[in-house]
Amino acid sequence: MLITEIFHSIQGEGPFTGIPMIFIRTSLCNLRCKWCDTTYSFEGGTEMEVDVLIKIVEDSWEEWVCLTGGEPLLQKEAPDLVRRITSAGKRVLIETGGSLSIEPYTMIEKTVIDMDVKTPSSGEEKRLRTENLNLLRKEDYAKFVISDDTDFAYLENFYAKYGKLVNIVVQPSYGTPEAWIAERIIEKKMLVRFMLQEHKYIWGQKRGV
Repeated sequence: MLITEIFHSIQGEGPFTGIPMIFIRTSLCNLRCKWCDTTYSFEGGTEMEVDVLIKIVEDSWEEWVCLTGGEPLLQKEAPDLVRRITSAGKRVLIETGGSLSIEPYTMIEKTVIDMDVKTPSSGEEKRLRTENLNLLRKEDYAKFVISDDTDFAYLENFYAKYGKLVNIVVQPSYGTPEAWIAERIIEKKMLVRFMLQEHKYIWGQKRGV
């Protein structure tokens, strides 16, 4: 597999915020979101055998592994890696951009899928593979990064169609004022979970955290 970096940190986004995890960040991405904070993963990386990655995971003290990118689902070895990590007794949080099929991963126990539904400010809002929405399990969730009114309107439309079927996490893009988003959610009576990017409030835009 092509790997950009491996590091230890706390999860900074979504329902598992605050939980220590070992992060495996794969290289390459098929999307080019305008506000992406990991553009360094778009190219380069180091080839690592799955056996080597499994040894690193087995030696780690954390209960959770976060498989992120880039777009980890681009790596053909990713399903095998996830199966072997879970067989080793760990749980895996899979962060994906939602443009590729998540089906192979929904069949693996001890996994959770964080599917980033791209909003208009990303420039990639048309890339969502809508078939994935029917595959999300009760433990999985769709995540929205909100930058402006257009993004929020996009979230509202999605909520009207899928809000009763999909767990939704909403977070402001880093640097976007938070209060208006929280207030709008309350005003619209939306049953979603509003959260911040905790790791960025701790370390800023520092890499490897």
